Amino acid sequence: MTPSYNCYELLGVPSSANNAELRKAFRELSKRLHPDTTSLPSDEATRQFQIVCEAYDLLSDPVLRANYDMSIAKKHNITNQTIESNLTNQQPVQFSKSIGIRRPFSGGELFSLFLLIASILLSLVLGVLVAFLRGENLSFTPSWLM
Repeated sequence: MTPSYNCYELLGVPSSANNAELRKAFRELSKRLHPDTTSLPSDEATRQFQIVCEAYDLLSDPVLRANYDMSIAKKHNITNQTIESNLTNQQPVQFSKSIGIRRPFSGGELFSLFLLIASILLSLVLGVLVAFLRGENLSFTPSWLM
């Protein structure tokens, strides 16, 4: 589905803008239009902010952007030869959401892993300590093997 507005004009970037330029323009607009930080009425700010988010989502996805560019070209009656020559001159699309590429852990994730490992070790030490204090043998045969 093609929006009724021009996403490039809405974000204030040229149609040749790369992802970094798109992100920068989106951040500037979102700071100005976010319902919590703008002086616009709440309903109007929410509507404009959603439109900007949709435009950024459309242009930041390489596949959706290519389809959008082609729909714009059809509206302006540009021939397929011009579109194909523009597409062949561009660098190949590299997907940032590739399988196998991992991002580093955040501080919260590292802290959660630390708590998990600490609780497992504490449980193990407490289990051995209780068994030792009761005088029980540390090697035993599980009931399901009998």
